[in-house]
Amino acid sequence: MMFCFRPKSPSHSNQLSSRSSCWNQRVSVVLGLVAILFSSFAEARTWVDSTGNPIEADFIGLKAGKVTFRLEDGKTLEMPLVALSKVDQERVRKRSFAAKAELVALAAKRIDAAVEKGLKDKKLQYNEGLNDHMFLRRIYLDLAGRIPSYEEARDFLTSRKPMKRQELITELLSSVDYTSHNYNYFAEQLRIQSRFPGTVLRNDAFIFWLKEQIQSNRPYDELVRELITAEGRIWENPAVGYHFRDKDMKLDHVAFMGKIFLGTDITCAQCHDDPFSNWTQYEYYELSAYLSNLDTKGPKPKNKAIPNRKQIEQHLAVKNGLDPKNAEEKEKLRNLVRRYDRPLRDINRAGEFMVRSVKDRPMRLPATYEYDDAVPNEVVPPRVLFGKEQGAAVVALNPQERLAAWLTSRNNKRFAMNIANRMWAKYMGRGVSEPLYNIDPRKAYNPELLKVLAEEMLVLDFDLKAFSWVIVNTKAYNRLASRTKSSEAEPYYFPGPILRRMTAEQVWDSMMTLMLGDPNQFQLESGEEFNELIDLAGQSPSSVEAFLATIEKYNKFRPEQLLVNGEGTPILNAKLTPKKTGAFGTNLTRSPFKKDGSSDEEAMMALMEVAKKKKILLARASELPQPSDPAHFLSQFGQSQRTFVIRASSLEGSVPQVMELMNGYTTEILTQPGSKIFLDMKNLRSNFEKANVVFTSILSRRAIGNEHLLIDKELSSGDEEVFADLIWALLNTPEFLFVK
Repeated sequence: MMFCFRPKSPSHSNQLSSRSSCWNQRVSVVLGLVAILFSSFAEARTWVDSTGNPIEADFIGLKAGKVTFRLEDGKTLEMPLVALSKVDQERVRKRSFAAKAELVALAAKRIDAAVEKGLKDKKLQYNEGLNDHMFLRRIYLDLAGRIPSYEEARDFLTSRKPMKRQELITELLSSVDYTSHNYNYFAEQLRIQSRFPGTVLRNDAFIFWLKEQIQSNRPYDELVRELITAEGRIWENPAVGYHFRDKDMKLDHVAFMGKIFLGTDITCAQCHDDPFSNWTQYEYYELSAYLSNLDTKGPKPKNKAIPNRKQIEQHLAVKNGLDPKNAEEKEKLRNLVRRYDRPLRDINRAGEFMVRSVKDRPMRLPATYEYDDAVPNEVVPPRVLFGKEQGAAVVALNPQERLAAWLTSRNNKRFAMNIANRMWAKYMGRGVSEPLYNIDPRKAYNPELLKVLAEEMLVLDFDLKAFSWVIVNTKAYNRLASRTKSSEAEPYYFPGPILRRMTAEQVWDSMMTLMLGDPNQFQLESGEEFNELIDLAGQSPSSVEAFLATIEKYNKFRPEQLLVNGEGTPILNAKLTPKKTGAFGTNLTRSPFKKDGSSDEEAMMALMEVAKKKKILLARASELPQPSDPAHFLSQFGQSQRTFVIRASSLEGSVPQVMELMNGYTTEILTQPGSKIFLDMKNLRSNFEKANVVFTSILSRRAIGNEHLLIDKELSSGDEEVFADLIWALLNTPEFLFVK
């Protein structure tokens, strides 16, 4: 039988009575954050570099990936963060964040005041506060991009620490989960794809690089400057992946740049004056002129490592004992050589793709230009959209550097306002000004809030982790979600976040957590392996045999090879164990509680062995091909296809989504013996305790009220396999799919 019910949500009275809200008690944010983050640093003055050498020094600061220390003699020492040991890298990050404790506390206070003024003017009040399980679920989804595991939920809900919420926030902000989730966020904006259209190049190096920037908390303005000014080949400078995304579409590239980094839509002005925003076509070309000398293709490199066709033919003839003078054997030899034609062509072309600046390539108006302020094909000098370029140093910069300097300047208030508004929308469900890609401060329903957000982004020096900490500690964030639908055209004053469905990536990563416990077991490799196969120009000449071996590796390369575990072993070759790996998944028919004497490891191994044949990669969305296949779970749940629209993902429900949760491969895997959720309840005797494992794992709370009666009824009429039905039932409730 099918166990199909929808548990009721807790009443507001229950939420209020069970609330242990540190926020409502107004515990000092400054003291709490300092206590949490500085507890391990009070006595520490000895740091260790990556080679094991000690450094006696005081920490001063971290900026642009470089850490500054003050030595005992008073002199300062600056070194790359990566030059420190892994442990001290993490300590530096935490200490740098802790140094901003007073600033983030003041920022939260100012944002609260702005929100409260807007509510007061409209005679509105905050929504009710969050109880522990709702806070837990929301903060994991918003900072980690997934629901908490059973152990994580159990430990938090049973903890009596007075500062446990702030401790959890700090822990999640420094986690790999935060990096994965925020990569998904920026990947949608930048429309990142695993392959560059029209090339053999893969984007893995750029993807890996971007995750590193997020993990190291690179200031947003510095990150954007590097994207704009990046030059070179993908294996020399991964940041060029940003420009490669719109290869051969320079004008479109400029339009996306305006939407993403300025919250300004100038797209229409590419073809004609925009009658709605007053941007002219001439202004569009003035901005585009900064990239007029940008090219994404260079001269064909001299590949000394590549033997010519005659050498390959001679080698294969000797190796295979073929006589080129014999007509029949000559044809066999030709067929052998043809196997290398396409990869040779691909590899030869790969070296041509590079971002570089060329001279004497001015921006010209189109031949169809029809306005009176200029003539068709006229040269257009570069000029910014608003404000002006600052400083005498601008003269010495090339056009790309000038554009990046103006775009990210602290004097360009729209840059800070745009990212602050986007971050607010990320956590609250909508921006203060909408649409996000074309904000208008004059039309914001709470202009003071938008102003404060932009100002605090500048105060925090574009530190997105610190800014995230600020938002999730505001009163508005710590309230129940508003359950009334609010369109962009309708006013909203933030008595709480907007009720929203999980993103496709959040749903998938939550399913991975339920299946694997640790969804971060396999992660994308840096892309070096593939780049080494195609960067023959950078290799020394080798024998024909060695060269052909490289070609064979290229032919056999599969994207799955880039997913590796902690030991660097590819997902296809790893010996899978429940603690060290994640992998493929598929459908088994064994009872989840079949008593066959197998260990937990054997149960998972049995699952994985069958899984490999189905080739469903059980890794986080950030590690999978970008975007997913149209038939994949992620696509079914609305993942953006990363084409020509910013914020193109969908949160709308659909019949395929229902079918996916009802009987798709992912749900089938979840109800198998090797699944983490079943391993968590395997040794429990009480059916009610097993049911509470399911509730805590999926909904981050134990069963309540009438749910106990329903569980008792179902368990009394069925055997242990009813837990698979319980899992199915909870996955198909709004309580699982929505962020309340």
